[in-house]
Amino acid sequence: MTQATQSAPPGLPVASPPGLPARTTGAAEPVLAGREIPRQLGRIRLVAVIIVLAFAALTALQLILANQALHAAAKDTEQLVRVQNIKVHMLRADALATNAFLVGGLEAPEVREKYTESITAASRTIAEAAEAQPLDGAVLAELNQVLIEYSEGMAQARATNRQGLPVGAGYLRASSAELRDRGVTLVDALVDANTERANASLGAQLPWLMALPAVAALIGLGLINQWIARRFRRRINTGLAAAAAAVLALGVAAITISATQAAANAHLRTGAYAAAVNGAEARSAANAAKTNESLRLISRGSGQAYEEAWEANATNVSLALDESELAAAPKEAWDNYVAGHHEVVELDRNGNWDGAVELATKRDDGSPTMQFSNFDEGMEQLVRGSAENTSKTLVSGSLGFIILTVLTILGGLGAAALGWRGVSARLKEYA
Repeated sequence: MTQATQSAPPGLPVASPPGLPARTTGAAEPVLAGREIPRQLGRIRLVAVIIVLAFAALTALQLILANQALHAAAKDTEQLVRVQNIKVHMLRADALATNAFLVGGLEAPEVREKYTESITAASRTIAEAAEAQPLDGAVLAELNQVLIEYSEGMAQARATNRQGLPVGAGYLRASSAELRDRGVTLVDALVDANTERANASLGAQLPWLMALPAVAALIGLGLINQWIARRFRRRINTGLAAAAAAVLALGVAAITISATQAAANAHLRTGAYAAAVNGAEARSAANAAKTNESLRLISRGSGQAYEEAWEANATNVSLALDESELAAAPKEAWDNYVAGHHEVVELDRNGNWDGAVELATKRDDGSPTMQFSNFDEGMEQLVRGSAENTSKTLVSGSLGFIILTVLTILGGLGAAALGWRGVSARLKEYA
């Protein structure tokens, strides 16, 4: 064997042929890997911070939206009660006007005063409703025109009635029919629209949706911790664990407050809110019934259609009063009025029209009209109290959402700092 072909001594590098790069050993591979791990840790540290901050931002946003939904529910409920009150005021005015018409020019001053108050209240509430909810503006403007035309028609009917002219009954029936047809149709459209808005706002609390950012963040932090644990033989990274604990605590708090408010809203929908809505409907139906009672007598023998309408209205009132949320309603006053109405009908059917009119227009204690007034005033108080209770309950829940929103933002920043420090501790080992 020649010297040129002898192997190089062990431990010395083998020379490469001219023009070729020198051969390297595998010793550089760990060095390269050692340089790559710090770069990966830097990227993972940034990802951990982004995960936590994204959780805080999304959770805070949901809390803000949930708080806004509470205020929207309160406003939508107030608007719903407001438009229902418009209907009540209009029908109450019509009931007073038609009942006063039966006594010719001898209407009691207090009846006239209550009629004026009802018309004024309806007009004022229309203006308030238009300001509170611009979406209802066009319908409310048309409704206001109906109310003006009704007032003018009733003034003409009243003037001719005081003169003893029979044409007054025609003016009254036409004005009353227009109010209960076109006017009530417009109000019912507003009631439906605002009921839909209020129900949507009350149902806007979604605890399961509130949980998603926390679950996603915990999964992300868990995967990061697992990656670090495989490379450093340490099962738990203290900083990442602390960040995950903070995310978990804030997530549970957000879910809890959302679930609590959702339960409160559900209770409202079958309690105070239902009482306000159904109570106003019962009061509207009752005043419509009282109007039909008077129109029956005004028609003198040809008022069967009005009696059938009275029965339909009375049935609606009775069904509403049977609901549990209206347990505090003045049912006895309504039952007494119904019994008095049947006496009026009996007198009229037996040919004693004057006696029927006298009984229907009497305002003594215990008379059908006074029993009706007691029922109407009692329902007014019930509806007002239920509406106020609904609004207070919704608005009172707002403070918790505001506080938790601030805590989520601050806690998210703190958790992001903990995650950063946790990964940085591993990165220092390569410094």
